[in-house]
Amino acid sequence: TTRARRSQESDGVEYIFISKHLFETDVQNNKFIEYGEYKNNYYGTSIDSVRSVLAKNKVCLLDVQPHTVKHLRTLEFKPYVIFIKPPSIERLRETRKNAKIISSRDDQGAAKPFTEEDFQEMIKSAQIMESQYGHLFDKIIVNDDLTEAFSELKTTFDKLETDTHWIPVSWLHS
Repeated sequence: TTRARRSQESDGVEYIFISKHLFETDVQNNKFIEYGEYKNNYYGTSIDSVRSVLAKNKVCLLDVQPHTVKHLRTLEFKPYVIFIKPPSIERLRETRKNAKIISSRDDQGAAKPFTEEDFQEMIKSAQIMESQYGHLFDKIIVNDDLTEAFSELKTTFDKLETDTHWIPVSWLHS
């Protein structure tokens, strides 16, 4: 990221802190899986950071935009793609009526409650993601009940360590 390091943060732990100039140079040199700008600061996931995790035989858990998945779906990265899907709009209304949007604040700086428009946008975005990128998903978990969804996610991770999985034939001949 290009934002300033906060007092409780350590470089290379929460983020790697770099200058805007270096970040922009890295963007031009295609060193990011994905990147974006938020509040005049750049944030990104570098290819080298993912390679570093994989080189240690660890699992690299990424939360990426759907269009990024097709770039990760290679022999090098061998992703297992899980789509966390919202429940029906009725269930969203029922289960999220008292929830707040952490990334959205009111005039006093407090987290705002979800609106009907937020629920509709969640459903619409999920439908678009599934129709355009569903063929890249290895698993879909409906986040109807947080405890159940987490349990299903944990079970999936556990099975990834022990079960055999299909991979594209092109990965065998690369």
